[in-house]
Amino acid sequence: MLEVIVENAEDAKLAEIYGANRLEVVSAISEGGLTPSYGVLKEIVGATSLQTMVMIRPHSHSFVYSESDQRAIQTDIEVVKELGASGIVFGAVTASGEIDTALLEKVLEWKGNLRFTFHRAIEATNDIEKAYDTLKTYGKKIDQVLTSGGTKSAMDSIPLLQKWITESREDPDALSILVGSGVTDQNIRELHLALSNDAYHVGGGARISGSFANSLDPERIERIQAIINN
Repeated sequence: MLEVIVENAEDAKLAEIYGANRLEVVSAISEGGLTPSYGVLKEIVGATSLQTMVMIRPHSHSFVYSESDQRAIQTDIEVVKELGASGIVFGAVTASGEIDTALLEKVLEWKGNLRFTFHRAIEATNDIEKAYDTLKTYGKKIDQVLTSGGTKSAMDSIPLLQKWITESREDPDALSILVGSGVTDQNIRELHLALSNDAYHVGGGARISGSFANSLDPERIERIQAIINN
């Protein structure tokens, strides 16, 4: 499965044509991705038949959220439901650098039947393996964890990713790993040979010249998909 980041309906249409399997919908990618607007999300959901996973992140200051932030998060989740998107992508940590389990539990309740990916907020924790163990306690309430294994690029955390992916294969209740950050058509062969994972997440690596300033690149997406599928 190849998930591609999109910011608008044009991106969504192209991603589907070029062979993406699922979309992560964001705004403000230069800030790491924030919650898209109502209008943009409505256009994207109407433009594609692909699953649409929507970023729920009210600001880029941190992954620590105030009471007013949490009210905004709840409202945004209701919008995702209203517009018929497939799921949400969310993560939160405490000021001390641990998974914010209190807020996570609220979000898991608020989301209802939406799919749920815990995103790379896990990389912002002070002990990623402890954070991963915390997320495991929620079982299948969490559909996937999007992670690079604690480094800027997934290529730099192959041993830890191997460990988690092996665990997910051997234990049906283990977390499913969505490998993301730094994934490109240039390194996907090496990465996939090492991990044999079934899900990858691509942002700039799916675009012309690897830049979000440019359109999606059909050849890059095709090369990544060919390697994943083989």
